[in-house]
Amino acid sequence: MSEHKELFTKNQDRLMSIAGWANNLAWVVMIMYLILAALTIFIDQSNYQRMQALAYSQIGVDYWEMARLDPIYYVLDIGSDILSRVLTGLIYYVVLRGISLGLYMVIETDMNYRENSEKEGV
Repeated sequence: MSEHKELFTKNQDRLMSIAGWANNLAWVVMIMYLILAALTIFIDQSNYQRMQALAYSQIGVDYWEMARLDPIYYVLDIGSDILSRVLTGLIYYVVLRGISLGLYMVIETDMNYRENSEKEGV
């Protein structure tokens, strides 16, 4: 047997590469959304300050005083923003992991099919 058989075809190599990228990207996206969720309070605070500056407000109430005036509203608002960002990251993570696993399954199925056809042909 001087003939060398490759384990993967070029298409399978490409699919393996895409599956690996999707798997790694899933983790990156999840970490980025968790960081974004952790920074929600700071983002909300900077948006409030920008809104105050644009409105030329002379009220003089800062972010934390306003949060103390109606704490239930701000807890629900910030809590829903955090939950939304975490769930969005989780959805992207699950979709990318599903793509990765699906591609690995396609490769495995193709390899099993080729192996079975070679056994039947011999």
